[in-house]
Amino acid sequence: MSIQQTWVCIAVWVTSSLVFAQTKTEPPPNASDSTEILLPSNPCSSSGKPADQAEILTDTMGVDFGPYLARMTQIVRKNWYQLMPPSVYPPILKQGKVSIEFVVLKDGKINGMTVHRASGDVALDRAAWGSIAASGPFAALPAEFPGQRIGLRFFFYYNATFRISISPCADVRVPTGSTLQFFASGEGTTNASVTWSISGAGCSKSACGSISDTGLYTAPANIPDPPTVVVEAASRTGTSITGKSKLIVVPANPSH
Repeated sequence: MSIQQTWVCIAVWVTSSLVFAQTKTEPPPNASDSTEILLPSNPCSSSGKPADQAEILTDTMGVDFGPYLARMTQIVRKNWYQLMPPSVYPPILKQGKVSIEFVVLKDGKINGMTVHRASGDVALDRAAWGSIAASGPFAALPAEFPGQRIGLRFFFYYNATFRISISPCADVRVPTGSTLQFFASGEGTTNASVTWSISGAGCSKSACGSISDTGLYTAPANIPDPPTVVVEAASRTGTSITGKSKLIVVPANPSH
């Protein structure tokens, strides 16, 4: 039975991810004030604390579980704070990440709890595990939900800071119609772990060009006005952490 924690993260995946941010008024007494966003020194990177997340692993059958999960996370978070070991507070500030999977039955009872990812620290793992176990049974599943159970994965982060950086960054110029590969980096971050997007003050959609799931940018045939395009990499974990890079679309070299 392994478990882990930091600033609570509970994630939910269905059609979309639902994010429940932790507030500064909730940490227990003497907890370090580590919820502030850190200002990155690199203009092409962003860092911050992960948001609480709960991931839905099974079919929601078209039912909005947002309100139900919001109530769940409040209960779990309260119990988690009470179970956190002293090592997560100053001066130690132990770091760790734990994810736990479980099923909530129609009547709200918990079943099939298992550790999806352990922190490597038994005390952290136990606190995360215990926060779920102590929270059950939950309220019955929404009346409009025709299923008999819902599968969830909760994430717990202890004193974790995440950063996404994008390269290339400075003075990026891309000729019309040409391509340029962008890379996302950071702790646990790869090109496959982010969602790529592009935008521009003087363009939209294909007029800004295009970018693949792997970060390969293709410049448009015509230069936008203004010619600046923003490339953004957003974490797939729902933590609201992104990295950005700016490029300028320039004329292609004339053929000879």
